[in-house]
Amino acid sequence: MPAEHVLPLVVIAAVIAAVLFAARRRPGHWVDHGARVVAVAVVVAEVGWWVITIAQGTWTVRWSLPLHLCEAGCFLLAAALWWRARFAFETSYFWGLGGTLPGLFTPDIPGHFPQPVFFQYYTEHGLIVLGALYLVVALRMRPARRAVLRVSVFTGIYAVAVGAVDYFTEGNYLFLRNIPPTRTFLDYMGPWPWYILTLTVLAIVVFNLLYLPFARSTRAPAMAETTA
Repeated sequence: MPAEHVLPLVVIAAVIAAVLFAARRRPGHWVDHGARVVAVAVVVAEVGWWVITIAQGTWTVRWSLPLHLCEAGCFLLAAALWWRARFAFETSYFWGLGGTLPGLFTPDIPGHFPQPVFFQYYTEHGLIVLGALYLVVALRMRPARRAVLRVSVFTGIYAVAVGAVDYFTEGNYLFLRNIPPTRTFLDYMGPWPWYILTLTVLAIVVFNLLYLPFARSTRAPAMAETTA
């Protein structure tokens, strides 16, 4: 990994660790206010991408709609942080840690340090990961039973809808038409269209792994009702 990408990862990891540590050690009203700060910040970061592309004259329907998983997910994350909406939380948790987190280690950035897009990319992706963890660590939210099924079905429906947009705009949202030009984890999943199938299977596996820490707590009420 190039040196310019290492420092942002270190900074993001340090900020996330500090915020989550403070939330667990010093709980209080500030935790709720912090959730709203992150919600606003992640939306502002996404809007920053629109401002950059418009200012550069590169905004197009084909490439610039907020349809990639991280871009669409930031609005769901904001809803989860602001209103504690359960479905928004579950989707944000699985998308944020299952999709955005790997994207930090294999970035697809149309620019380099110190260009604005470089900072925008790491800010938005870092905030999404922070927000996903903030929901479970600071706000103590938990995915409910069948959360993996709900989010998987929703993700599939969303991908089909985005695929239709790709068809009509000749874009490549969600990388459904081809892999990104920069080197990412998609390079190891086979040629088109097989990498889509590989990614689908991998996503379901990752979602289930992310659900494992909460599986026992969500099963317990149902077991109690059965024995009652």
